[in-house]
Amino acid sequence: MIKAVIFDMDGVIVDTEPIYYERLHEFFKVNEVHPDLEELDKIAGANSTDTWDTIQRIWGKTLNKHEYDKAYEDYFKDRPIDSNDILDPNLKTLLDWLVENKYKIALASSSSMAEIKKVLKECNLSHYFESILSGDMFRQSKPNPEIYLKSAAQLEVKPAECLVIEDSTYGIMAAKDAGMYVLAKRDDRFNFNQDLAHKIINRLTDAITELQKIND
Repeated sequence: MIKAVIFDMDGVIVDTEPIYYERLHEFFKVNEVHPDLEELDKIAGANSTDTWDTIQRIWGKTLNKHEYDKAYEDYFKDRPIDSNDILDPNLKTLLDWLVENKYKIALASSSSMAEIKKVLKECNLSHYFESILSGDMFRQSKPNPEIYLKSAAQLEVKPAECLVIEDSTYGIMAAKDAGMYVLAKRDDRFNFNQDLAHKIINRLTDAITELQKIND
């Protein structure tokens, strides 16, 4: 029986990945850096440490992270992203249904805690989640299952009692290796292997039907 639902953030709750990819491409281009697209795909689902390692490989040299971050922020400072503009339109319907049906709810994202808090605050979502974990809290990011195992522990449920909603290959692998039931939110824009999930859903509210089937 499923007792808890754990959400990834980027690509599931908010559609950040296309914007982030587009901005990285633009920032690389103005700095005369031409990334390999397969290398850039490794950023999806990675934590900030692994993302930084990938950026340095693409750049082809060791960078000062503070200087890079400042240059990136300065370049895009006049184009801030409002999380509400990229919030999944079906998310709150699903969250309200989960609350009404007494499911425990958690967030386990590879993003930094600062970015997670920004999204949750802007979209007024914090009160839905009993557990919020960032990839920066762990030595290894997805596909390592540690973040999902920790999430289940904080919710005081068994891994087999958790349903995870993911999108990226690494995220799906992490949740499956944790022994959880995995739904992949369909995304054909990136080179994700979503067939690894137990089922692919077209919209977040499809998770309601899946939960009803599993717990019937």
